[in-house]
Order: sequence, then C-alpha cells, then structure tokens
Amino acid sequence: MYLEYFHLTQAPFSITPDPEFVYLSEKHQESLAHLVYGVTRGGGAGFVQLTGEVGTGKTTISRLFLQKLPEDTQAALILNPIITPLELLENIYKEFKLPLKGVEGQLNAMIDRLNQHLLEWYEQGKNTIVIIDEAQNIPRDTLEQLRLLTNLETSQQKLLQIVLIGQPELKTTMQRRDLRQLSQRITSRFHLQALSVTETQAYIAHRLSIAGVEHPLFSVGCCQKIHAFTGGTPRLINTLCDRAMLAAFVDESDVVKIKHVKQAAKEVLGIETKPLGLSKGMLASVLVILAIAFFQLWQVNAVVQEKVFEVPAVSNTQKTKDVHDEVELTQTPNNSHSWQAYLNLWHPDEHLNWNQNQCPDSADSGMSCLRRQGNFNQITRLNTPVLLELSNQKLLLLQGFKDGHWLALTSSGLQAFSQEAIEKNWFGTYFVLWPLAEELIGDTMSENIAAWVQSVAAVIENRPFTAEQSQAWVVEFQQNNGLLADGIVGNETQMALALQAYQGPKLKKQ
Repeated sequence: MYLEYFHLTQAPFSITPDPEFVYLSEKHQESLAHLVYGVTRGGGAGFVQLTGEVGTGKTTISRLFLQKLPEDTQAALILNPIITPLELLENIYKEFKLPLKGVEGQLNAMIDRLNQHLLEWYEQGKNTIVIIDEAQNIPRDTLEQLRLLTNLETSQQKLLQIVLIGQPELKTTMQRRDLRQLSQRITSRFHLQALSVTETQAYIAHRLSIAGVEHPLFSVGCCQKIHAFTGGTPRLINTLCDRAMLAAFVDESDVVKIKHVKQAAKEVLGIETKPLGLSKGMLASVLVILAIAFFQLWQVNAVVQEKVFEVPAVSNTQKTKDVHDEVELTQTPNNSHSWQAYLNLWHPDEHLNWNQNQCPDSADSGMSCLRRQGNFNQITRLNTPVLLELSNQKLLLLQGFKDGHWLALTSSGLQAFSQEAIEKNWFGTYFVLWPLAEELIGDTMSENIAAWVQSVAAVIENRPFTAEQSQAWVVEFQQNNGLLADGIVGNETQMALALQAYQGPKLKKQ
C-alpha cells in the first residue's frame, strides 16, 4: 500500500525469508560458521545444535547453511519433527529420493538399506547430513532413533551428521538425564541471540536499501524505540516497521516518526506506550528509593575499591584441589581480576582495567579478542586458556585439565572441576585472547594482511611462502580448521592462525 508513496521497488519488511534481504549480523555470521564448522571439522559426525528464540533468524540461517554446503554433500531437511521413528525414516528416504519398495513400514529393513546408501555415498567421497527444524518438538522415541542412526559407521568414521535447530527449550531437553548419551554426541552448540540496538539500526537500513529507498526513513531515535519494543528480534522488527510505515503513509509523512512507531507497537504488539501510570506521589517515592539504593551501591563500591585483590599466581607447580560434581562455582574472582589473570598468561607485566562481559578494546589490552559460542571439544582443539561466561555473568578462567577434571582459577587458586559441574553453570559462551597484529585492519586480503598471512604461514608450515602461495594456503587452512573457506581473514581465521603461529599459553595437561 505504501510502496509507491515511499518510492520503493518491493516490500522491505516481509516476514517470509527472502535471500535477497538477508542481513547477517555478527551473531548470525558466527552461528553460520558454527554450523559449517560442526559438519566439517567439528570433531567428526554426530550432532550439531543451533538454538534461538522465536523470530531470531534460525530458519534464515538454515537456508544459508544449505547454500554453503559443498557440492559433494547429501542433505535432508525435515521441517515437521513431530513424527514417529518410522515416519522419520520415511521422511529421510523422501528427502534423499530413495526408493521404499520392499522395505516400506519395516523400520529395521529401512535402516539397513539406508546404511547401504550411506556406505555408497561415503565411497564416492560424499558427506550426508540430516537437518531438523523446530527440533524442540521431536518426541523422545524419535530422538533416540536419531541417536541410533549416528551409529551407522565405517571402521574410520561415522556416516551421518545430524543438525538440530530449535527454540531454547531444545537446550533444556538435552539436559535431561535420559538423553545424556545423545547430548554427549553434540560436537557444536550455538545459541543465536537477538540484535543489539546498533545492529537493529543496520538491519532496518539494509532492508530499506534493498527495497530501493531514496532517503532515510527511520531516524536513530525511531530505531532505538523499535529495538526497545521488539528486543531486537528480526521478525518483530519486520512486523513493527511495516506497520509504522503504513502509519506514516496514512499520516502523509515523508519519514517514519516515533509517534508512528508507538502507534504500530500498540496495534501489532499490543504494547501501551503511555507511562507506567504512577501518580506523582508514587513516582516521587520510587525516585527516593532508587536514590537511596544508588547511594548504598556507591558506598559499597568505594569500600571494595579500597581493598587490594591479588590474583593468585599460577605456575606449573601450583597444587590443585580436587572438586566433585556437587561443588558450585561460587568462588570465582570478580570479572576484572579474571580478565587480568587471563592477560597475565600472555603478558605478565601488562595491566588491564576491565570488568565487562565483552571483549576489551585492543588498544587497552594489546590483544585481539573474540567472544565465541561453543563447547569443550572446541576449547580442547584450540588448546589455549579461555574465559567462560557463566550463567550468573561471572567469568571463569579455564587453564587446563587433570585426571578428567578441568582446571579453573578461583579466589582460592587453581581448582579442579568436573565438566558436568561447569556445564550446569555455563551455556557455551567463552572469550579467547591472542596477540594483536596491527596489519589486521579489515576483513579483506589487503597488502598488509597478505604480508602478515605470508609470515604466519611460513611459521606454521616451517617453509617460505610467496604472496600468491599464501593466499591459496589461507583457503586450505580454513578448510582444514573447520572455517568458512572464503579466503577472508576475519576474526575466526585470525584467531586460528595466531594461536597456531605464536608461542602463547597452552591448556595445562597434568
């Protein structure tokens, strides 16, 4: 209705997935990389798990994932997971275009024939993947059948990879004790989060530019208001922007105003945009309470800052304390000291004043940093200490393992925790530091970046490289390390290269 009025070539905020309008935030790029990593070099065939709230873009990511799969990959996409084990096999047969004649309705016979086809594809050098959307709805018996399918294998490797995509309830399901065998086979986990305020603004601008916008329609203030109403959920952003543009059209306005956004929020989200309805007296009381609370917090902070907290020195000879599953992670140093302890592993003489649950500025730390989503298998392969972000927002410095337990820094020194104990308090987010290279100033192979890659390749391979050889080597390196093999030296590739080339701290193995 408003397309001609705003001189647009197509609807910019349709809620149906359209590859032309895809906007990949850093979170979406990372989730896509995790999927590709999980089914290539993610520790062998098994399960890969992607979760996210409704409307955050999981379906879009799954479609892009299918597009990025190598040509030698057989992929089956199952959109309705509320099926029996027999129906699961029938769906897989249908997706792979396999004949059911002679085995229809016979579960064991269907599995045997599927195994034969998997072996044939394996001999042809093909990978086989089953992707299940809305996986939080899979019945218990069907989940068990999926687990059994991953038992199909040769003497060298498994033949089938399962990708589970679902809402956050899927994470809860996988924590059930009766599903622990399946959960242990998940080689990669990623939880897709909503867009930030800045990403929301970029998302709106991107979709409008694709639709042919001639001038900015949404101000920064409008974008901030949209983020406040939607929480950064792309599907809700689309719905709200679409209705706000309609309101602006009806109002004969050249741009979308905050009043149009508020009107749209009320109409499509049922959100009242009026103040909370507090009387002047009640509002005054609330302000007094907040002022008192702020003053008390300021006093406590002042007292804390007067005390000096010394981060325990960690050495190869430090004695560790065995901690069992029932131990809670309650003695973690505050975040600023966890960051300082982490930096000390790389640069003992440097000081870092940072306590946030995000990467510090490289100018302050002298290090590059990446916030990742993953699991212990990935951390083990990185073979470098990392900072785990626990569910209570505290940071735990993971430094190694001993006798089946992970070694982590607490206020009492280095202690050993069972993996199960940590997983109960950790949803997969962690931070990785590596030395900062000034040449890495962008995501393309500039001359400076190419020179850095050339020198790093020479260190890793212990032989000289020409500039042309190093560019081709980057793609090969990415393939061998489960990265997107696009030749772009982004954060993930920078990290992998630096951790292999530089002599930094490794995970202790006692």
